[in-house]
Amino acid sequence: MITLLCTGVLVASGIVTMLRPIVIYPSITPASNVLGTDQAEFIFPFEDARYRLRMPVDAAVYTGARDGSKSAILYREIPDDEWIPAYYLAFIDDPHQEALYTGLLSAFSGIRDENGLDSDRYLEMITAFVQSIPYEDHPGGAPPKFPVETVAERTGDCDDKSLLLAALLSRAGYDVALLNFIENSHMGVGVATDTGTYGSTGYAFIETTDYNFVGVVPDNLANGARLTGDPQVIRVGNGTVDYTARAETAYIMEQSGAARAVIDTFALNLSERQADLKKTGASIASEKETIEKLLLAGDIAGFTARIQGYNNRVETYNQAVAEYAADSRRYDRAVETYNYIAGHRYDRKGTFAWLLSSSPAV
Repeated sequence: MITLLCTGVLVASGIVTMLRPIVIYPSITPASNVLGTDQAEFIFPFEDARYRLRMPVDAAVYTGARDGSKSAILYREIPDDEWIPAYYLAFIDDPHQEALYTGLLSAFSGIRDENGLDSDRYLEMITAFVQSIPYEDHPGGAPPKFPVETVAERTGDCDDKSLLLAALLSRAGYDVALLNFIENSHMGVGVATDTGTYGSTGYAFIETTDYNFVGVVPDNLANGARLTGDPQVIRVGNGTVDYTARAETAYIMEQSGAARAVIDTFALNLSERQADLKKTGASIASEKETIEKLLLAGDIAGFTARIQGYNNRVETYNQAVAEYAADSRRYDRAVETYNYIAGHRYDRKGTFAWLLSSSPAV
């Protein structure tokens, strides 16, 4: 939301140019009539545990953020690639939120130290926390929220949650950026990596609206759209730490894709084959009964004329049953693999280990 204003004023002594900034970005003015703190509580999964986090939020800062203007006021034309990055960074870098960031990172670092997390797992843990915040779609054109609002209200859309995650990761020392997909009205976070970057950005994509592994781009957004083109890259902070587990994430998603392909191939196929086998089995059982009656009746010629064909059909049937059983096991394994990966998107380390200790999906 942009408000365009003129650049000068008239005064009695003549025409004088007013000294003012070229652009005014959103900022927080704490409410003077609000005291105390509110407790924001979160429960989020990470790896094989669930964590409860209680974070005090300065009520005056939250109220000022919620009620303040979120417009960028431009006093002259500025290129989009100049004012848009500064606009989003203003939401992240307002100094009144630093105490909140420090408190959250103190809690996260305690979990990190207790569990001996390396830098990749620490980033994944902070990411899982933000991803766990319920997604709430906002009307088209609605401005983003300050991260303090997202924490206090415990809900946010793609840009709200991405601003919060980028703020935390940058202050934890990571080389991160906002990835702003303007054409798709979507925002994610990028973390520097040496492999598996999104397009030419140099960053691995992080989806914030739902649990997902680092580097995995969702097939479809909440509104059914797909990400297209290169995003606007907005560097946040001066961190230097990269994400180095992208190869493991890629392997996990290769296995997920392979499992999905098996499921798609065999789902209808197995159902049809099962019906055919049931029908064929009933026919063979009936034929067996007929042949046995011939034998019991002493009709050796009739028995002999039919037994070889019957045995051939039984052999073919048994082979089809064995192939069906093998494909059924393969299908069941693919379903197990796909569901395990989908259900553990906050546990890259454990999922990778599970895949290595299990038989392949294909």
